[in-house]
Amino acid sequence: MSDIALHLDSTRARAACLGPSGVMLPVLDAMGQAAMPLVLAEGSRGELLSGRQASAMALDSPSRARGSFLNQMGTPQFGGHGADPVRLLELSLEPMKRIRKRDSTVSVTAPAYLDAAMLTVTARAVESAGWKVRVASSSALALWCAAREQATAPSGIVCECDEHAFSLSLLAEHGGRVFVRAVRVLRNLSLPAWRKAVISGLADAVVRACRRDPRADARLDGVLARHAASWLDEEAPPARPSSLEFNGNGWNARLTITPGQVIDWCAPLLRSLGAAVSELQMAAGAAGPAKALVLGSTVRLPGVTRLAEALHENWLGPMHPDALLEAQLAWLGAVNRGEAEPGLWREAPVLNSSEELAGQGAP
Repeated sequence: MSDIALHLDSTRARAACLGPSGVMLPVLDAMGQAAMPLVLAEGSRGELLSGRQASAMALDSPSRARGSFLNQMGTPQFGGHGADPVRLLELSLEPMKRIRKRDSTVSVTAPAYLDAAMLTVTARAVESAGWKVRVASSSALALWCAAREQATAPSGIVCECDEHAFSLSLLAEHGGRVFVRAVRVLRNLSLPAWRKAVISGLADAVVRACRRDPRADARLDGVLARHAASWLDEEAPPARPSSLEFNGNGWNARLTITPGQVIDWCAPLLRSLGAAVSELQMAAGAAGPAKALVLGSTVRLPGVTRLAEALHENWLGPMHPDALLEAQLAWLGAVNRGEAEPGLWREAPVLNSSEELAGQGAP
């Protein structure tokens, strides 16, 4: 039997399988990247594109792409390629079918905004790709179990962000298990809001430099979008000053953009996030405020690490994106040994991922 960990959100898919001697092997796409964009697009000849090809098409021709459909699972309302959200997910996972093995079992995690019915539909879509889902749960549970190995605390808030929403999950431990106590889903702080803030800041910087607005030139829309994406991509190197050039019709502008400038452009979003985290910290009631703050897929958002440092003395970030996959594989090991029950999880056993993986042996 081979174990596979699969994490899905409205932006990306990430997977890993258990190799010989219990070694975790991240699944990479054709570009050597671990995060596969969960996007479909129509190519120039009408062909169906997925992954990074579809993501590139979405930047230049948004009307030909379809993304952010995970939050619509169980609601067949999309057109295009005759597909509802379930079919869109099935098509998006096609590139990952190469890791399918006989008798493979899967742990799948997804953001907290998916309720039990939506998560069940998602698991069934994954099974249609040829795998057997043994565990389906909120990704916040896996992130907390992974973070706990580095910063032990009895309760905390896990932060995640994708194309649909910024999710805050309040978790607590009791009796060797961790469970979700409360969730806040902030649609106004989703990735498009951060992208819009960076695009607006870049455009305003060009206006100040040469009194020309790049947003008035349709050819530069994709340029702005690509520059903004580079500041938010969790697969990219850490943010640093960047030299950018914009060439319009009869004009050009050269700019040097610093991380500090980008943080300033995102200041209103950071203030909203700070207020939401502070409110949720106190939601623990008699148990006291949350004792830790875990940054999941939010770590590359401009200013979030600085905000976390100001909000909480016990915060963890950046976390390696594979950490949650390690926790999922540890869960599958516990299920295989009969130490945990398969199914739809709203709580999870707290395991030491590295030790559990090392003890599973060859598949």
